[in-house]
Amino acid sequence: MSNWWETKADDAWGGGAPAEDKWGAPAAANGADAWAAPAQAANADAWAAPAQAANADAWAAPAQAPVAAGTDIATKIEQLKGGKWSDGWKEFQYYDASSGSWVSDPIDNSIGKTGQGWWRFLYHEGECYQPEDLAALLEKQQGSTVSAPPGFAAPAEAAPSQWGQSWDTAAATPAAAPAADNWGNWNKGADTTGGADAGWSAPAPNAKAFWEMQKWNKDGFVLSRKSETELEQDDMGLFPIGLSTNEGVDFSVYENVPVDVSGEKSANIPCLETFEAIYQAFSDQIPDACVENVRKCQYRVPTPVQKYAVPVGLAGRDVMCCAQTGSGKTAAFLIPTIGLMMKHHPISIGALEAPFEGKCKPDTLVMTPTRELCIQIHEEALKFCHRTGYRCCRVYGGEHTKVQLEDLSKGCDLMVACPGRLQDFINREVIDLSEIYLLVLDEADRMLDMGFEKEIRAIVENHGMPQKEDRQTMMFSATFPEECQKMAQDFLWDYIWIGVGIVGGAVTTVTQALKKVVPSDKYNSLIEALDNFYLSRTNGQRCLVFVNAKDTAKWLDEQLYTLNYDSGALHGNLDQHERETNLGRFRKGEIDVLVATDLAARGLDVEKVDLVINYDMPGQVDTYVHRIGRSGRIGNRGAAVTYVSVDEDGKCFENTETLAKLLKIMSDAGSEIPDWLEGFTTKDSWDDKDKGGAGAWSNWGGKDARASW
Repeated sequence: MSNWWETKADDAWGGGAPAEDKWGAPAAANGADAWAAPAQAANADAWAAPAQAANADAWAAPAQAPVAAGTDIATKIEQLKGGKWSDGWKEFQYYDASSGSWVSDPIDNSIGKTGQGWWRFLYHEGECYQPEDLAALLEKQQGSTVSAPPGFAAPAEAAPSQWGQSWDTAAATPAAAPAADNWGNWNKGADTTGGADAGWSAPAPNAKAFWEMQKWNKDGFVLSRKSETELEQDDMGLFPIGLSTNEGVDFSVYENVPVDVSGEKSANIPCLETFEAIYQAFSDQIPDACVENVRKCQYRVPTPVQKYAVPVGLAGRDVMCCAQTGSGKTAAFLIPTIGLMMKHHPISIGALEAPFEGKCKPDTLVMTPTRELCIQIHEEALKFCHRTGYRCCRVYGGEHTKVQLEDLSKGCDLMVACPGRLQDFINREVIDLSEIYLLVLDEADRMLDMGFEKEIRAIVENHGMPQKEDRQTMMFSATFPEECQKMAQDFLWDYIWIGVGIVGGAVTTVTQALKKVVPSDKYNSLIEALDNFYLSRTNGQRCLVFVNAKDTAKWLDEQLYTLNYDSGALHGNLDQHERETNLGRFRKGEIDVLVATDLAARGLDVEKVDLVINYDMPGQVDTYVHRIGRSGRIGNRGAAVTYVSVDEDGKCFENTETLAKLLKIMSDAGSEIPDWLEGFTTKDSWDDKDKGGAGAWSNWGGKDARASW
């Protein structure tokens, strides 16, 4: 087998425009110029100048605003350029609309007490500044020119104005935009002509937190590696005592799962029965450090997808892999991905003997469609990279950009990202994709066919990422329609197809059932099902309830809470902290029932999910497969109940085409088909000669679509 593979808006400061349009102009009254200062009114808003300043410049500080302390202005300018401050400088104030007065911000009196603090932001005459921008303003007022902070050189890739324009025009006229609304406009001059009609456009987001944190690290000689104390904490956090892969009693069923492999030289792929055999056969491709971490995860016997995908990935071949839910796909791509990263990128970010500088240039990029999946994959990657010096970073929406930018400022070897936030950071010029060696698309069908295709194509094709012939690309999913396979040709080169189980099908370890309900009785039916679940469950088993709408999830969670169920919710109307908290509590068993939209349908791996209830029947059969796949994982047994809505006369409200496909899924998995469904769909639309069970594997329906092209 020696050569079988040879082929080939960050508005973090809170001082911007009103929340409904953070980058927009304040709403104009009575047709007034959108950028004009609000008229003086009894209930003046936060943008209005104080009443006592009515005859003065609308944006000027009021008469009672404190004047500069006795410190010489030139000295202050030098302090600002150096990012320092002194306790004697107390004139930073902001206008408090509720009290109608200028007050000191408490943060001005709490940081930098030793004179070594680096200002995150300053308030001066009611406006928000970074140190160097305030220095520029003061210099302008003194009639001098703006100069860069001493000892700092902007990265070569950045524009000369990377560290900001002067804010001298922010208070030029009463009609000028509030300075805070230009908070991210580091590459464009402020509008000095007096309004939206003068060609104003929304400023580009800035990456100031990234560059200023790099300067902080450089000045303090802060390296990107973890301390021994942090590593010891990770020893316990990543590999707790008793950690195991939680293999179920039906794990041996995987031995009978069919695997379809195709592609050039695919017949030479070795099928290895243990992880130790994989380590030995590919000792040149997977470093000892990675092997040791995989062993700590207690992986012993690979699942079918791992038996094939790990060797193919380690050999450097492109992969399109379609495997049933709960079959171990995450490890199937992370093991070869991290192994090859360590082999081809021997000097990790953590091994650098000087603070990291410049744009973040990851070696490996894993893209996922959801935040929760991004977090989960990142946590697994941390395990495999433990004590190796390789830095794993996550990039996703919902978490403050400042937090992620500061983390990225230390560099990154392996990045797990959602497309939206990744594109944002690329636009901010802090991420460079020119050195990507390996690209992974997890849940690839959704990435390419459910609204992400345009973003994925832009990221891969428009920002310097190596061409598909010059990088390795791996795609994984539980469903892979032919349309997606065709689209994937633009990203893959001479790839190996791996199909495990019934492609697009459900695992046989989940017992599936359908229950017809009148919509008005659905809630009572759910309560009955949950009561039975609590009576029969053992060993801390949990239940996942899926709904189709965010409002339904919120309402249902509230109803269950009033009935004293230990429940939580996961849906798009929650902020990221709430979503992570609820999912974390569900993982730990602190809550027994999680009511979720399809945010939780894909990829999430939570132990002991014994029951899945589809309170609302999904509109697509692929979604059904992903939902019930949260149970019955890694050989464990599970159950799934789906409510089919009917009227009082038994007429079905659900889509009959979806029902027919769903029944085919159930038949292939050996689940019982209820007789009452005969009136909803024709038997010929789903029935096959083989009725499932052990013989269901003979209903193999997945294939490499290239064979028919």
